[in-house]
Amino acid sequence: MDSYDILFHMNRIGSLGNILTSPVNFDYWGGVGNMTSLFYPWLTVLPGFLIFHFANDPMLDYLILIGVVTFCTFVSSYFFMKKFSENTLQSFLFSIIYTLAFFRMASVFYRAGVAEFICYIFIPMLFYEFYQLLVGKFSKWPLFALAFTLITLTHPLTAFTTVIIMVPILLLVLFSKRAHSIKYWLHLSLSGVEAIAMVLLTTIGFTLPMYQQQKYIPVNRPAVVNLAQTAKDPIKLFQDALSTDLRNYSFGIIMILALIFLVIFIWKDKLVYKMVGIEMLLALLLSTNIIPWAKLQDTFFNYLQFPWRFLNLFTFFAAIYLSYGLARLVNKRSSLLKLLMMVVVLVGCGSQVYVSGMQLSKQITTAVDPNKLVYHPKNKFVQKYTQTDYYPQRSIEYHAQIRAHQFLVNGKKVHIREHSSSNVYSFSYYSQEPAKIDIPVLVYKGLSVTINNEPAHYDISKRGTALLKTKPGQNKVQLRYHYSTVAKAALSLNAVALLVLVWLCINNGKFLYQKKDINKVAKNAEKS
Repeated sequence: MDSYDILFHMNRIGSLGNILTSPVNFDYWGGVGNMTSLFYPWLTVLPGFLIFHFANDPMLDYLILIGVVTFCTFVSSYFFMKKFSENTLQSFLFSIIYTLAFFRMASVFYRAGVAEFICYIFIPMLFYEFYQLLVGKFSKWPLFALAFTLITLTHPLTAFTTVIIMVPILLLVLFSKRAHSIKYWLHLSLSGVEAIAMVLLTTIGFTLPMYQQQKYIPVNRPAVVNLAQTAKDPIKLFQDALSTDLRNYSFGIIMILALIFLVIFIWKDKLVYKMVGIEMLLALLLSTNIIPWAKLQDTFFNYLQFPWRFLNLFTFFAAIYLSYGLARLVNKRSSLLKLLMMVVVLVGCGSQVYVSGMQLSKQITTAVDPNKLVYHPKNKFVQKYTQTDYYPQRSIEYHAQIRAHQFLVNGKKVHIREHSSSNVYSFSYYSQEPAKIDIPVLVYKGLSVTINNEPAHYDISKRGTALLKTKPGQNKVQLRYHYSTVAKAALSLNAVALLVLVWLCINNGKFLYQKKDINKVAKNAEKS
């Protein structure tokens, strides 16, 4: 691949082996105590840890992960489209078009954007439950909150883009007769407040420890990218859509058909599909440099890095509209023609995946020979990978020394052999005089040090590493990381909130158990 993202995510997933007891795994990230797992949510990628130890081969494990996530995306997209449209053909078409979308393939095969393509599982659920709220089923707010929580705990930037794209929907719903009522807006607002409050509680195990850590020591945030430069040029975006080069980050030729259908059908569509069409165009617009991104460069928006991330949501809405248009064409036709339509779409989308994948395999330059990406004592390419995102800021200047495990004793370079396991970084040092040892382990909140099994005080060196004063004689030093009291409380509260949210989803938004009226259920069944 043309980036190191795959190594980044392999380390993210592989380092989760001790995540419940420590935010640091010394077996990964070059063994320097990188606390990346505290700055990236990990709940929904936790199943990947089991997958990544299935074949004991990182590349094969990654392919298995892709297969599992793709299957889940197929199932999720079909399930929620069936609930939304009540049309089996449209649901099948949507699941195919959405899951095998060109832009999603760029995340899977080129960028290795694991978190982003996992989000594709939850996006249909999020917008379906949002739709449920908008049509007046206000008790569905826990399901909406659950979907948004899952996206936030997978990829916060995707959650950010969905919030932006949902705001216009609240304005568009004003064209619905249902929205011409103060009572409607009061109920919708109350459901929104309840959902927001629950999302805050079910993500506090990620947000609060991260905030505490950033207050403890300044860290190096991911690269700040010029938004105006990474936004897509509209003309080039459409030109790139005609190609099969995944490196262009375009939406592919099949989605052009969705735009054609939009021009043909939107004038006579139902309001809900008009809204889908408008959202599709809005997401496309937000991915381009038509938006004055330069004026937003010095705002929170710079965390977005690439405005073309909105093409994820364009893909979602375009897949809805395209599946709707295709199903509409054969709506009153024979079952055989409907089956033929599904086969044609499957072959078309599958061919696009195959052709673009084969083309990419001839274009990419690998960071390392894939055959060497194996778990082997003498060849730990994955575990030795390092990156400086969320390093202590003072460590950036010295990252090469730290990565090389360079010890400094009284300011001079000294070779000391260290040993590490997932939880413990240890070494021994003998000296007849007290010495100050600058240990190549990054310092964050939660680090504890012992000398000869007794707690020892440490300072933070100019390298952002642990600076320790040893005693005369033999010193057996061990460094461990643990969650702070605040982090433990936040994680516990988060776990309880998730259980409560699941209960609310089951109990139709009510905290207290609601007994079903059997007679009422029977009467409803008779009416149906």
